[in-house]
Amino acid sequence: MGCDISLFAEGFISKYPNEDKKWINIDHWYREDEWADIMVSEYKGFNYTDLIDGNRDYGLFYLLAGVRGSEDEKSYPPIAKTKGLPKQMDTLIKKYILDGIILEDLEGQNGEFHDASYLTLKELKDSDYARIKRLKGWVIEEEYIEAIEILNKGEQWQLSYVDIKCEDIFHEGMILKEWDGYINMNLIHMIERMEQLKKERHIEKDEEIRIVFWFDN
Repeated sequence: MGCDISLFAEGFISKYPNEDKKWINIDHWYREDEWADIMVSEYKGFNYTDLIDGNRDYGLFYLLAGVRGSEDEKSYPPIAKTKGLPKQMDTLIKKYILDGIILEDLEGQNGEFHDASYLTLKELKDSDYARIKRLKGWVIEEEYIEAIEILNKGEQWQLSYVDIKCEDIFHEGMILKEWDGYINMNLIHMIERMEQLKKERHIEKDEEIRIVFWFDN
C-alpha cells in the first residue's frame, strides 16, 4: 500500500508591528486581509508554493517522522519523533483536517491518516541532513561513478543506495562503497523554499517558520 504526505508551511507573524503574532499558513491559501478565516480560491491572487513538488519520497518521509523506514535499516535516525498536531495552528489547516479526517487517527500510527507532526526550519537545519554526510552502502557502479564526478565539481547530487545496515535487502550486482554525499535532495529543496518564504514574509527567526504534516495510506 502506498503512502502520501499532506504538508503545509506556517509562519509565526503579525499583521501590524504591535499586534500579537500567530501561526498562519503561508504556502497554500491567499487571504486578501491576511487573517480571513475562510478558504478562498487559488484564482484570487495566491501563488501556491509546493515545498516538495508533490513527491512521494519515502526517504524524506523517514527523515521527517520515521515513516516508511526503520532505524534498524538506516544509518541516520529521523530528525525527531512525531509530536502530533501543534496546539496552536492555522485555522484553514484545521478546517482542511476537520473536513475529512478524524483527529484521533492523526495522533496514532495505525489508521488511514497517521503520524501527524511539525518541525521548524531551525529543527530541519540543525539536523545537518541538508549538508554533505559520510554515507556507506551498496550502489550500482555506473551510478556511483557518475555521482562522484558530479559531487567533485561541487554540485549537489543524491546517489541511490542500499544502506549498509540493510543486510537482508537484495543487492546482487551492486558494490559496497563509502563516500561523502547528500542524504535527500527533496529535504534540501524544501529547506531552500522555506528560506524563501521566510524572506518574503519578513519572518525573523528560523523558529518562526515550520511545516505541519501527516501521512495517509
